[in-house]
Amino acid sequence: MDPLVFLLWFSVAAALLFWGRGAYCGWLCPFGALQELTNRLAKLCRIPQIEVPWGLHERLWPIKYIIFLGLFGLSLYSLDVAEHYAEVEPFKTAIILKFQRAWPFVLFVVVLLAAGLFIERFYCRYLCPLGAALAIPARLRMFDWLKRYRECGNPCNRCAKECMVQAIHPEGHINPNECLYCLHCQVLYQHDQKCPVCIKKLAKRRRFEVQTGLVKPETEARKAKPVTAE
Repeated sequence: MDPLVFLLWFSVAAALLFWGRGAYCGWLCPFGALQELTNRLAKLCRIPQIEVPWGLHERLWPIKYIIFLGLFGLSLYSLDVAEHYAEVEPFKTAIILKFQRAWPFVLFVVVLLAAGLFIERFYCRYLCPLGAALAIPARLRMFDWLKRYRECGNPCNRCAKECMVQAIHPEGHINPNECLYCLHCQVLYQHDQKCPVCIKKLAKRRRFEVQTGLVKPETEARKAKPVTAE
């Protein structure tokens, strides 16, 4: 076995036990990176972004699991047939062969990337069988690293609104099978100008400092900055 391939898949397998599928899908997958880069260019060009309604999103993300189970079933029947249908995975065309293939394969990848210009990580969200395959064993992960407040989801939905793949449910909890570990929600979790919980804690601490004389009111007034929260 190629040592580099062995090290790559060993590290992915180990990461699944600690962080779930996000370690590979969010940080290592080349096609995921290609989608993210093209989407950022689309945003710079002011291409409108489509926010998929939650009800529709919830019904679309299981498609990748159906594709994976279909490919797995075909592999039990014939590996050659399964390999043929595995072309639903654009990694070979876009990354390995660098688009040097017959036009139908290239067109398929271009369509996926074009969809990703309007819906961030479109392929990762709804069609990727590899992501589905990694999500299944990732449920056995040893740790849950992502922190949440009791107020998350009720009443605050800021993290859910800013999650790039809509992995945060409206009621506040994070779906580990869909999370790509971008860690943006963890940045908001500690942001004293965006997170309502942190804003309240900071305001409470400032009032305590003023009441105990640790800080003079006029000094506190100069330090205070206007903050907003959603």
